[in-house]
Amino acid sequence: MTLQNKDSIFGTVITVAEKLEGCKLEKSALGDLREQIQRLSEYLGTDEMSSVFFSVIFAIQNLRSQPVNLRDIAEYLDYSFLYILEYRKKIDELEQKSLIYMNERDDMGYSHENNGYQINATVMNNVIDGVPIVHYEKKKLTDEQAIEEILFIQKRFADDVMDDSEYIRQITKFESESKDNEIVRNVTALFPNDFDSRLILYYFSGTHIYGEEYLENDEMRYRNETGVFSVITNRNKWARRKSMLNRTDFLITSGFLKYVTEKRDDGRRGRLKTFSFTPEGHLKVFGSKAEKYPLKEKFLSDTDKALNFLYDFAEWYEDSDMDFYDKRDKLWEIERNENDLPFIMKVKELIPKEKNRFLFYDCLDDFVRGSGKDSNLSCTLSDLYGHSEEYFSELRSFLDEKHPLLEKEFLQIEKDEKIENTTVTVTDKTIELLYGENADLYIRTASAQNVLEPKNLKEKKLFYSEKVQKQIDMLTESFDQRNLLAMQKRLSEKALPKGIAVILYGAPGTGKTETVYQLAKKTDRKILHVDIAEAKSMWFGESEKKIKKIFTDYRLLCKSCRQHHENTPILLFNEADALISKRKNVSRGSAAQTENAMQNILLEEIEKLDGIMFATTNLCDNMDSAFERRFLFKVKYEKPSIEARANIWKNKMRALGKEDAENLARQFDFSGGEIDNIVRKCEINEIIRGTTPCYDELVELCREERLQHETERHVGFAY
Repeated sequence: MTLQNKDSIFGTVITVAEKLEGCKLEKSALGDLREQIQRLSEYLGTDEMSSVFFSVIFAIQNLRSQPVNLRDIAEYLDYSFLYILEYRKKIDELEQKSLIYMNERDDMGYSHENNGYQINATVMNNVIDGVPIVHYEKKKLTDEQAIEEILFIQKRFADDVMDDSEYIRQITKFESESKDNEIVRNVTALFPNDFDSRLILYYFSGTHIYGEEYLENDEMRYRNETGVFSVITNRNKWARRKSMLNRTDFLITSGFLKYVTEKRDDGRRGRLKTFSFTPEGHLKVFGSKAEKYPLKEKFLSDTDKALNFLYDFAEWYEDSDMDFYDKRDKLWEIERNENDLPFIMKVKELIPKEKNRFLFYDCLDDFVRGSGKDSNLSCTLSDLYGHSEEYFSELRSFLDEKHPLLEKEFLQIEKDEKIENTTVTVTDKTIELLYGENADLYIRTASAQNVLEPKNLKEKKLFYSEKVQKQIDMLTESFDQRNLLAMQKRLSEKALPKGIAVILYGAPGTGKTETVYQLAKKTDRKILHVDIAEAKSMWFGESEKKIKKIFTDYRLLCKSCRQHHENTPILLFNEADALISKRKNVSRGSAAQTENAMQNILLEEIEKLDGIMFATTNLCDNMDSAFERRFLFKVKYEKPSIEARANIWKNKMRALGKEDAENLARQFDFSGGEIDNIVRKCEINEIIRGTTPCYDELVELCREERLQHETERHVGFAY
């Protein structure tokens, strides 16, 4: 087969290519094609040898339908590959004029001799159609393209495609060819004789421009480290890694880079240890392009840095695959890397022994990440020591309450009959160490479950005797916040205790607790409600600590209320009989000693009270005399009078007639609480049977209310 038009540009390209196949680029073959080569050269706008290689690439690409590299060209011409390298600049000219482009990179990455070239579709069609080519000179590389070229070479090195010497040659060659690129020019000028520092700055220029790390392997994933260490030459890799992680590297000490940790977005454990430009380093490297690629500072407060440290530390502390010595060394390294952090400096000063600090950090991380969660003592110790002798020694020290972290009140222990259920948690002192002046925001949540909000208290009408009513009115006026502050100021000026302690005592069911609720509701005060049963523990010394903790929580609640412009809260010891009863003879045993110690603490705390405290009791006759003078107000509750009982009946049961209410009041000497029980039974009856009990049925319910008046018990209600 022959071409129909050999004189067309397409025909000229094919003629030249066919005649050159296997010609070994001999002068005779080129001389025979001189006229066609000159014509093609004028058409392409290149020199004659460049046009020769264009025709060869054109033919091979169309014959094989694949990119063409230098070896393909050598094979087509039956010419030595080594000799073809001599003409590489001629092929570069074709690429510079955008007649061909480098399609793929293989083997040696940036090295031209192994890269594939292709003629783009527009040029191909122009040749076939004989249409003049619009010549386009390839522009110099943009900043992104220049950095991308360097990152590509670095990636091939990280993948072990080339050794140190080839790596250095390719980077150095690219630098010499890219002197007009400002970033490359700045970096080479800053470190002309420090190749690895240039590599590091190129790498972080790339992460800065593209916004992410782009190199990662299994070792880096395990270590949670930046990919920069894989692009440093092998001869210096480990030395530079050590100096950078220890923050002693010249690039850090001279202010080019700074150490940062970032949360991983791939769900893996730990935080990524990496580096970023300082403002000074960014300006030195990017020069006039600094505004085009602005530095996006990730501001981290000292608290943020401390929390990041705790997260990283705990991830390694709880790693079950590491032995004790490897784990200890790793934890030392993590702490050492944060030596300049104020939080770490304080902890080291307060807790000199590193093994105690390690426990402290892990417990604090449990609290932070678990929103106040306690740490299981056995698990926390075994994470570090396994079940070695050190584990049992530390465990015994905690259970005996002789561990330094307990004695210095950084941790507190909650013992259980089963050792594996014993827990430790951080104290308020520790929370203040971490959060500083904002600690109250976190300590506040620790006792939030026992805090009653005034908005959640239901309003109720209470009926008192005339004497009690006067006292309650007095308390209501005194607890108006303005009056309270004025009173406390006056008392303070006269060196008198500022706290207001009130005891409500008397028969059960007379409304003592409800009085406190209603006072809190009217004066808009929170209540810290103390469960006396929770304040006692079977463990020696624990009950005393719990009493102290109650007042610590109350003081913190007072502080929080002041900061949020809320009224002074109320501390309520409900049914405080066990705490304020007459002190026991210590010869009766340790239980008596514990109760007496609790009372002494309570007396001392009431004396120092700077707020409002209520205590309720049914057994005032058994109250220790030392408490009498501590309570500023003493309100005695007696069973309501007939008139008061009648009013309660009418208020609780609106359908009850006046005469019936008075009859019930005369017939049954009930407290308000007992009347409430009858009302509840009536409500239940109406829900179940759909009817309201009549008067006779109501009387029968009243007769059943008190057990001691019954001679026979029936299951259910009697109507």
